[in-house]
Amino acid sequence: MVFIDCIKAKSCRSMRAHSTIVDLCQNDVNADADVDADVDADVFVQLRQLQANHLWLRQQLTQLQRFAFQRRLLRQRTLYEGRATLECKLRQLQQKHNRQWGL
Repeated sequence: MVFIDCIKAKSCRSMRAHSTIVDLCQNDVNADADVDADVDADVFVQLRQLQANHLWLRQQLTQLQRFAFQRRLLRQRTLYEGRATLECKLRQLQQKHNRQWGL
């Protein structure tokens, strides 16, 4: 019944703090519980593996988002630099031919 008590506790409502937090109030497994200790240990090991997988997935997602953002910024910078180069060439042509073309 540790899990039910945990749900009722105010301290277990920490998911509001950050989406990557895995709330594990039920980690305090009572050794005197009705359930066999081996089953508890297996469940605890699986819980830890799920935690590790969750954290690894969040790290991978963060890295992929960072990489995508960097690529988008690089593309945007390249486009702005190309535009500036074309505008400069157009101004040079306008001066050379004494004409005014719209930008």
